[in-house]
Amino acid sequence: MKKLMEEIKDPFYIYSISVTLFSIFVYIYINMNPVLALIVAAILYPAIASIPVFVYLMSIRKVGFSWEDKFSIMIVFQWLGSVIWFIAEIVWCWYYNLYYGWENPYPSIADIFYIAAYIPVIVGLAIYIIYLYKTVRPELSKRQVLVNTLTAIFAGVIVGVIYWVMVVASYAGEPIPFVEFILNVLYVFLDAVLLVVIMFGFIVIRGKMGRILLLFLISCLLVIIFDVFFAYLEAYGLYYDGHPIELLDLASYVVDALAFYEVAKIAR
Repeated sequence: MKKLMEEIKDPFYIYSISVTLFSIFVYIYINMNPVLALIVAAILYPAIASIPVFVYLMSIRKVGFSWEDKFSIMIVFQWLGSVIWFIAEIVWCWYYNLYYGWENPYPSIADIFYIAAYIPVIVGLAIYIIYLYKTVRPELSKRQVLVNTLTAIFAGVIVGVIYWVMVVASYAGEPIPFVEFILNVLYVFLDAVLLVVIMFGFIVIRGKMGRILLLFLISCLLVIIFDVFFAYLEAYGLYYDGHPIELLDLASYVVDALAFYEVAKIAR
């Protein structure tokens, strides 16, 4: 408990908590003044999405990159995902929301970046988690390996099915345009795969780098939860720009920033 309190007193943790609380207050305000929701959310989103991108730069030279160092692969690939997601937020918020005034542009150019970001995130996590799994494999019985594998796959399938049902329901029986169908399939598939990777990650967390991996896993989990709830709200026509559910998405960026901050601390 004492160690936890010391971590919370860290200036960057205080900053992260402050950003989170500020975001909550902003969303309370814009939900009381919906006429401002589109503009305020479009300004806030890219600003918070940029935090992990710039925090990583604090340690970029010291961490480096090597295909032999699986940890560095995970870190660099997570950063690439953050950069691509940041670009996606700029396109969605500044180009569509602010410039054109479109509230919910789907499908759009932004979706190309949202989907592309999954690739480095999933690959980077998978490479590091597989490396850790090979390390701890001797400690696990065959039964544990089987149960863990089936649990991870089952979780991915269940979330994927729920997500897809919500997506289909959002069209209320209308034919799904081909482009939207492809994008929907990709979003559901990538979230399901990401969840399987996350489940394995929780199993193999070890060592001093465990906190960094844990933060990345939590961030990805927040993204999946947001996506599923987003699909649910869309299915019943309840989603709008500035909806409180977006706080989960914003929180994922803050958690990513904390992970990169922990990397910077280790690299000092």
